Amino acid sequence: MKDVARVVLSVVVPSYNAERYLDKCLNSLCIPAARGRLEVIVVNDGSTDNTSETAHAWAGREPEIVRVIDKENGGHGSAVNAGIDAAHGKYLRIVDADDWLDSASLPALLDALEAATADLVVDQKFENNLETGAETHFPLPPELPFNKTLNFADYRGDGMTEYYMLHTLSVRLPLLRALNVRLLEHTFYVDFEYILKVTSRAETIEFLPLYVYHYLVGNAAQSVAPANYVRRGDQHRRVLNECLRFRREDDIPADARDYVTRRCLLLINTHLTIHLIYDRDRRRGARNARAFMAALRTSDPELYGASLKRYAIKRLTHALGVNDKTIEWLRNVRRKERP
Repeated sequence: MKDVARVVLSVVVPSYNAERYLDKCLNSLCIPAARGRLEVIVVNDGSTDNTSETAHAWAGREPEIVRVIDKENGGHGSAVNAGIDAAHGKYLRIVDADDWLDSASLPALLDALEAATADLVVDQKFENNLETGAETHFPLPPELPFNKTLNFADYRGDGMTEYYMLHTLSVRLPLLRALNVRLLEHTFYVDFEYILKVTSRAETIEFLPLYVYHYLVGNAAQSVAPANYVRRGDQHRRVLNECLRFRREDDIPADARDYVTRRCLLLINTHLTIHLIYDRDRRRGARNARAFMAALRTSDPELYGASLKRYAIKRLTHALGVNDKTIEWLRNVRRKERP
């Protein structure tokens, strides 16, 4: 029987119709060095394929590591909520079923988490392109103090925001429980909600010079594919509204309010991009963007005013015909320019 007191890291794997990817994900986690210190909680979110059977087969082979929760479909946030409730580890992180961790780095990650005391532990990721097989490194700034517990208030600046993401973050489980972090159900894009609600109230952080997460990109079925962003624009709006509510109503420390505002502005910018850049129906996109800004002006005049410049730039790029293909081309150019 597993000694839950020894579990260092709980990995929650939200899984919906993920049979194509789940073997690779779990194979990366179920290594001998992880036994006794790692638990993997596969949350089968009402899949209609063989996700459940695949997960239970792994639980049968690796009972010290893998557990399975079968539940009715409730969306990614619902699966994460269930995983948080079931976890036993000192830290918790989320690994999407179509992604995987670096098996060679996993023992070092567990060692670091075993010694860590920080609320948040941030490592580094790879992006792996499904179509080309290309692997891209996304390093943390090399000047950061690594392997030290730091005051998170000193690392909330504009230049650091992009490094706090679902793929690089391990969170101290007692903090998640104390904050009562619960995500929206039946909704995509809750990763932003998760990061906002956790990081805005964390006090300490540690950075690790480890490449841990392999994030699969180039999959047309992903929620972040431009066409899916447009199709699920109402769900992105739901997450945005929840984040704006959180900013207005929750007990956020005074020194974190600017940080929360900046993250909300980034989400507003993404929402404008969905309408004005990603939507191939240009008239519909412009109309939806106008309606969104009118509603924001009423509900949050401060963020409305702070978003006007972004809105003007997006309207200009919209008028010039910039779309998701243009954005992808620019990203590829920047990647090639990376040292």
